[in-house]
Amino acid sequence: MLAGLGNPGSQYAMTRHNVGFMALDALASNYGIAFKRFKQTTCEIGSGIIEQRPIVLLKPLTYMNKSGDAVAKMLVYYNIEPPAMMVIHDDIDMPLGTFKFSRGGGAGGHNGIRSIIESIGTNQFPRLKIGIGRPKDLAPIDHYVLSPFGGDEIKILQDVLTMALEGIICFIKEGLEKAMNGYNGRGIKL
Repeated sequence: MLAGLGNPGSQYAMTRHNVGFMALDALASNYGIAFKRFKQTTCEIGSGIIEQRPIVLLKPLTYMNKSGDAVAKMLVYYNIEPPAMMVIHDDIDMPLGTFKFSRGGGAGGHNGIRSIIESIGTNQFPRLKIGIGRPKDLAPIDHYVLSPFGGDEIKILQDVLTMALEGIICFIKEGLEKAMNGYNGRGIKL
């Protein structure tokens, strides 16, 4: 299962906090996977085959700080252990144009990750962090992460998502270690 984090609603569609949704949307588009509202919980699910492997794509629709509710329910529903799930999310401590695969660790101030850790009772799950950078001015962090990408940032985001998707395919085919070794350190040179 790949869980992309974001906030529901068109007003958040192109915001920095929604790069997890954006990554899943791009992956789904590349593999002809359609998302449908899952009746038993507040999420959208897309399922299909990627590189000869069955995959579930999950977008919690509970807003970021309650993402763990949907993730926990879907892990149980699909009988998936947390180490077999990857969570894709934004990371304010990484510059725009960068991404990194990791395993475990704390929430790092990310409310969606904190919610997942609390809901599933472990921090031991793979993650793909996509850098959004910090605000250049003194804007409050909550306003910044809910602001849309602008101008040149959109092209950078598209390029980094293309690279990150290659890494996700590597994760699906060969596992987290290969994805970490092959893709960490890559990114867009600004």
